[in-house]
Amino acid sequence: MGRNKFYKGVMLGAVAGGLLSLLDRSTRQEVGSTLKNSGHYISAYSKNPQRLLESSREVYEKLRMTADQVSRDIHFISEKVDEIKGMTPQVKEIIEETKETFEDSSETYKDTFSVQETSNELTAQDEESQPIASSFKGY
Repeated sequence: MGRNKFYKGVMLGAVAGGLLSLLDRSTRQEVGSTLKNSGHYISAYSKNPQRLLESSREVYEKLRMTADQVSRDIHFISEKVDEIKGMTPQVKEIIEETKETFEDSSETYKDTFSVQETSNELTAQDEESQPIASSFKGY
């Protein structure tokens, strides 16, 4: 029993809202032109039902083609996501190997350059014995 009252209330509210919205002039004009166009289509299709059938088939074919394209696109995207998921462990492994190589190389470079830096340092006595170094001493 409560359901019956609910639906009646909803319908009465919709009718009341529709009637109140018709108080606006532009809304009345829009509703009138829409009803006239709808009446025109109904009378045209009732006189020529084959035309309605053809236009319905066209709409159906467009919707079907669109649904097929969306389905193919979703399938393609899901395949690419699966490929990326499969590549992630490989990429992670490559990054780890590269990181380890750089860490090993940096340690080797540090050792190499620290040994060379100490061997390349000149003492003041060595500097004076070098002809070029002593000539630029004042600059």
